[in-house]
Amino acid sequence: MTIRPRAVRALRDLRERLRDAAAASHATAVGHADAAGVAVSESHDQLEAFLDDASQALGEVTSVYDIDRISDHAGDYRVAIVDATARHKQAIAITEVTAGHLRERARQLRTAEKLVELANDHRARRDARAEQLGNDDMASGRKR
Repeated sequence: MTIRPRAVRALRDLRERLRDAAAASHATAVGHADAAGVAVSESHDQLEAFLDDASQALGEVTSVYDIDRISDHAGDYRVAIVDATARHKQAIAITEVTAGHLRERARQLRTAEKLVELANDHRARRDARAEQLGNDDMASGRKR
């Protein structure tokens, strides 16, 4: 069965676009994962800043309820850290999935490029054979 060069080039172009779309999706996922990592870091920094200022707030305490409020605020920062960490883990998981899709699309593109090379080689051999036959015919015609 003959490989049709135009169809193979169209397949390669399609797979190239699919690979580019997968790369864009992966880049977006990596950006979200990086942003989630920054959010985790910022949450930790906010907790550290609160704990640094907690000594002053504890010095101004006038009742047990004030101590509970300070404890509640610290708990809020800890919950924010847990939430940010969960979002970061989810973003990392999505990044791994998109990386897998990108690898698959790149593999498919390499396969299509090899098909294009095979079709071009086949056509070049066929053209060379036809040219050689034409030259042989011309040479045999001259001798007569």
